[in-house]
Amino acid sequence: MASQKPSKKYHASCHCQTVRYNVTLSPALDDLEAWVVECNCSICARNGYLNVYVQNDCIEFETVGLESELVEKYTFGKHRVQHYFCSRCGSSLMAESIEPGFYEGVKALNVRMFQDVDLRTLQRRQVDGRSL
Repeated sequence: MASQKPSKKYHASCHCQTVRYNVTLSPALDDLEAWVVECNCSICARNGYLNVYVQNDCIEFETVGLESELVEKYTFGKHRVQHYFCSRCGSSLMAESIEPGFYEGVKALNVRMFQDVDLRTLQRRQVDGRSL
């Protein structure tokens, strides 16, 4: 019987604190089996995304949600993925698929928004998003 890794709750926000949320990850980011995605597509490279992929029910918004007018939405290219950023400070928060059947129920969260995470210690996986 496989044992489940312990989970950890992270607090996250945009720079101006307008958008605040909590996310529960298992395994925790400091676990040897945990990793973040560093994608080379144009938007991830420009915005410095370091993503973790989580089920929607692992995210709990404290302030405004993604449907708020304070959260801007952006798509480009094939318009398969919608990116969310704060309309006040411009922080790149997260992204999710808007194409049915393509990574439904999952969000890509930018770990750079998480509090008290030492980004230098994270294991990174390079993804060739330019080719998708």
